[in-house]
Amino acid sequence: MRRTTPGLLLCAVALLSAACGQAPSALSGGGPQAGHWQEFPAPLAAAMQRGVNVSNWFQHRSDPAAAPGWPLAQDFEHMRALGLGHVRLLVDPAWLQHQTANAGALRAGVELALAADLVVVLALQPSSEIKLSLGDGQAGLDDLALTWRMIAVLLGDLAPDRLVFEVLNEPEIEDAARAAVVQEHLIEAVRASGPKRWAVINGAHYSDIDDLLALPAPRLAGVIYGFHFYTPHNFTHQGATWGWPMWALLRDLPYPSSPELLEPMLPTLPEPAREHAAWYGQQAWNRQALAPGLERAADWARRHRVPLWCSEFGVLRDTAPPDSRRAWLGDVRDLFERHHIAWSHFDWWGHFGLVTGPPRARVEDADALAGLGLVRRP
Repeated sequence: MRRTTPGLLLCAVALLSAACGQAPSALSGGGPQAGHWQEFPAPLAAAMQRGVNVSNWFQHRSDPAAAPGWPLAQDFEHMRALGLGHVRLLVDPAWLQHQTANAGALRAGVELALAADLVVVLALQPSSEIKLSLGDGQAGLDDLALTWRMIAVLLGDLAPDRLVFEVLNEPEIEDAARAAVVQEHLIEAVRASGPKRWAVINGAHYSDIDDLLALPAPRLAGVIYGFHFYTPHNFTHQGATWGWPMWALLRDLPYPSSPELLEPMLPTLPEPAREHAAWYGQQAWNRQALAPGLERAADWARRHRVPLWCSEFGVLRDTAPPDSRRAWLGDVRDLFERHHIAWSHFDWWGHFGLVTGPPRARVEDADALAGLGLVRRP
């Protein structure tokens, strides 16, 4: 079980000393929210409707293959020109804790995005080992709470309506009630250390729709409820070299799917993948097949009167047919907007990216942008 490092402790003590005497925000009181986005500032609510993720900037920093994806000011200006209102930044707490200078790098990155008139969502992404320890342990939770208190003070002078704290990405906690308690504890830590902050709670495990629906009734105000959507994974993750090994053997699967479309391509796939590709065809994935899950999520949000946000969705670009990627993104985006579900595409750059190429020479993926209904303004 990971303990707080001396460097983090010293940094946190220095930062928290500036916040002594601050009372917890009134947002930490109990009771359900009054409505979907009604209690959120109108500019924040509008900005949250469409956004994009930037992964591998404040995580996986040691991977040289990720460095070309690190954004510059031009990237954030590009996002804004496409009509996006927010950017979601994934942060590895181990990187943040490594040395004091990393806190300054995070601050500078947030300011770059804010300068482009984007709302920033900071999403903490600890290792799976740390997240699994949160299921029944207090030490790891105390450590993350201290990290969030440090972040809250580090960014405490930034406008509350331009910054949202997603306290735990994909909790990987088995028990839904425990996942909610853990995230509520982290939100309380944030709100005890700075000005009023809006926050995000996700479902347990990997934050799919079923995980969202299993959460207990909302207890905190000022909270957005998040989920991820990659249905069906055999299409969105075809060619992936992580996760389920079978994904690496799948390629060129079309969307929508049908037995007739899949049958002629089955001989082109490795033998172990053929039955899975055939099943994908038999499932007949299309807009109508995607709709019920999202309707269930929207019904849950309406019942509890909370705002709903899909913080990740997308299709691996490397091996999916471009027209199929465009069609899936278009269907999902349309369903989101019909059900008043805010969204953040995964990702800006990389395997799922909206752009390719190095900084200052980004190339837009025209099919993906068309699917998302994004048009770059002059």
